[in-house]
Amino acid sequence: MNSKFFGLGAKLALCFVAVLGTLTSCYEKEDIKTVIDTTPKTVTYTISGSVYNYASLAGINGASVVLTKAGAETEKAKTVTKDGGQFAITLSGLTDADRGDYTLTVKAEGYKDRKTNVTIFFEKADNQTIVTHMDFALKSNEIQGEKVEIVAGKEEQTEIFQGVDSEGKPSQDIVVVPADLFPDGEAKTITLIREGQKEEIANDAVRVWEGKPDGTKFDKSLVFTFTDKPNQVLKVYYEVNGIWTLAEKDAEIVEVNGVYTAKVNHFSRFKFSATAYDSYSITDGEAVMTTGLTKDISLAYHNSLNAPKAFPFEVKGFAGGAKFEKPLDEVFANCPIKDEAINYMKNYLNEIYSELPGSEYKVVDFNTEISIPAHSDLSGVGVTQTLKSISYTMTVAGANYVVTVVAVEKYTFSTVGFVSDYTHGQGIGHGHGHGDDLNAGGGIINFE
Repeated sequence: MNSKFFGLGAKLALCFVAVLGTLTSCYEKEDIKTVIDTTPKTVTYTISGSVYNYASLAGINGASVVLTKAGAETEKAKTVTKDGGQFAITLSGLTDADRGDYTLTVKAEGYKDRKTNVTIFFEKADNQTIVTHMDFALKSNEIQGEKVEIVAGKEEQTEIFQGVDSEGKPSQDIVVVPADLFPDGEAKTITLIREGQKEEIANDAVRVWEGKPDGTKFDKSLVFTFTDKPNQVLKVYYEVNGIWTLAEKDAEIVEVNGVYTAKVNHFSRFKFSATAYDSYSITDGEAVMTTGLTKDISLAYHNSLNAPKAFPFEVKGFAGGAKFEKPLDEVFANCPIKDEAINYMKNYLNEIYSELPGSEYKVVDFNTEISIPAHSDLSGVGVTQTLKSISYTMTVAGANYVVTVVAVEKYTFSTVGFVSDYTHGQGIGHGHGHGDDLNAGGGIINFE
């Protein structure tokens, strides 16, 4: 019986082997392919972020964002901000050769450029995506608070202006417009504008304001409160004909721990400044005459009279007026109150010259007369230009700034070398008749 069972088991075993052999044989008939990816591995690198105003934190649209390889000017990628100052630069297909240092430059109209270094780095190019985020706060070249119109009347009003202090830090200026600003309780519309940091620097001030209408006077003073670096002795200056003039009253500004309080009692352009430029001095130098131009002009005039005759002479396209030897911007380039010094100098020169000197001479045409001797032809005239140079030395806070004006003083005209006596050798003038004794005299021929 055991033998019989064994025989059956053996048969089953053989059957299983046979089936297994059949399955193996089936798979061996199929083609088994091993897929090896030989395409180069690459990286996608995205730089995203935002650009916003340093003072107000508002997003800046339209700013350009440019990525360049460090040390090169060729752009790798660029974009512009939108949707509240957002941007994204995506670099696709980067390989090992694209690793390295880059420069990201952000520019927006009216703002100072910002640059930063960006290092694109990855361990191995293996089809990875890398994202980095960067934000840029731009400082405006014209940082200023908003322009505010106020209907001033019986009620006290408070206005807040956004901006920066003299060190470029965000700040708020508070302006209190008192009640009963005008006589008899009258209500008027006034406008306050806080000017930008560019104007503050140019005018050597911690604040520059403009109030309109110009010339408006108040029964009570407007009160300005602002923060800035402490321990500055500030005063109020009003702009009069382009010149900053110390306020006659309420000129002192009170400061407590960097908080300043100033009073303004009328409108024009005004500033709060720590530099006392209450007066300026200008010294005139000696006039120096020089020859600026000599020119010969061809003419064709004929005088048949027995007396000299004046002929009209038209001068065209000559230089006239006066010009600065060096532009005022250059002369006062290092002056701490450049704009004010230039205005002061212009006002001074306006009292001397009928027309303010410019960067070039003006072109002039004029008529004069040339005298030609009797019985003569004129073939030309020599024109000589005389220049007068005067230097004006302006002293500002102990420093001297020299402005030289070169003016066309006059023109002189000469006919020397251009006049010829057409009677010479022509038998006209004194005629001499000779008799046998060679002493007979002829008569005088009169041309008229």
